[in-house]
Amino acid sequence: MSCIFCKIVKKEIPSDVVYEDEEILGFKDVNPEAPVHLLFVPKKHIEWTDKLSEKDLFFLAKLLSIAKKVAIEKNIFKACKFIFNVGNTGDILHIHLHLLGGWKEKIPRHNI
Repeated sequence: MSCIFCKIVKKEIPSDVVYEDEEILGFKDVNPEAPVHLLFVPKKHIEWTDKLSEKDLFFLAKLLSIAKKVAIEKNIFKACKFIFNVGNTGDILHIHLHLLGGWKEKIPRHNI
C-alpha cells in the first residue's frame, strides 16, 4: 500500500507527533494552512469509500474528541476548524481530520 498516512503511522516517514495512542495518531501538517494545522488519523487504514463499521464510526468520534482535547490544550478551541475531506476534495483517501486554528488576527471565514 502506498498510503502516506499508513507510512507515517508505521514510522516509515517521520512526523512531528502531537498525540498518539493505540488507535489514533496526531501530527503537524507539513504544509500548514493555519498557524496551527494538525492531522489526526486512525492507525487502521479506513477510507470514506469503505462501508463504515460501528468500530470505524467509533474512530471518527474518537478523532473529533482527541482533536477537541488538543485544541483546548493548545488554547485554540475558541476559534478553530475541524475539517474532513471526502471524495475528490483531497489527494489522500485514508480518513483524516484537520484541526486548524491559532489565528492572531482575522479568522478566515471560508473553508479550506
